[in-house]
Amino acid sequence: MFNFERPKNPYRKKGKDYNLSDNSKLTSIDFSYSRKLVSRIYSILKTLENEPRQTDTFSRFANQVYQAVRNDQVHELGQLQLGYGSVESLRNFRFSKKNSWQSFFRNYPTADFQSDKGEVCLTMPPTYAREFHLFPERASKVIVRMHCIQISIDNENRLEHCSSKELIITNDEDRDSRSIRFSIKDKPNVLLLCLASVRVWLVSAQGEDEFLSNNKVYMTAEIFDALLIRDGQLCHFVEQKLPDSDDELDWE
Repeated sequence: MFNFERPKNPYRKKGKDYNLSDNSKLTSIDFSYSRKLVSRIYSILKTLENEPRQTDTFSRFANQVYQAVRNDQVHELGQLQLGYGSVESLRNFRFSKKNSWQSFFRNYPTADFQSDKGEVCLTMPPTYAREFHLFPERASKVIVRMHCIQISIDNENRLEHCSSKELIITNDEDRDSRSIRFSIKDKPNVLLLCLASVRVWLVSAQGEDEFLSNNKVYMTAEIFDALLIRDGQLCHFVEQKLPDSDDELDWE
């Protein structure tokens, strides 16, 4: 049994006696800020489907948010905040590692920020009855919803969650593209997380009843776009590409 009074290494510094470097202390402050913000956003994500309740999903999402915080181009270490640099790491984050949006549909939704109207338009692409073979054999209908999580870019990082009504898709008809608009008027500095979720209704084995499946195989939710709005305008970030290696050969 381990003797806490006489540890194996009595010279190892612990607690207040362990001196972190200045950079380590500042980094821990940024990490703590990021973690608290993740917990608040995650409380919203858990309402969308069961998958976010997995510990692994929280850890993966926390890593993506922390990367976005570390992209801060304005503040010094120890004062980093979300929304002052690229937020590309948040785009295409999916809750399930097994299912993605394209497990159910061929084309992704799109997000279009319209600065003159002060709103973001989320568009579901056209769907065709022939695509229904991507769903389970007993699927009777598919429910799609759009969500927009708005994060204010300030010291408070206020959150607001807006959702669309259910869009019902069946295997007996084609559907034109459909759009939903979320207003962000009076919010000149905001991060928009644009999400789409999918749930499937199944016919019972006896073929008599229908029920909404809670099997995670038949659901997904994904952040298909992340839009950073500063001073009422959409921010664009130049992707940093790694330099070509001299050892790599060109195609003929």
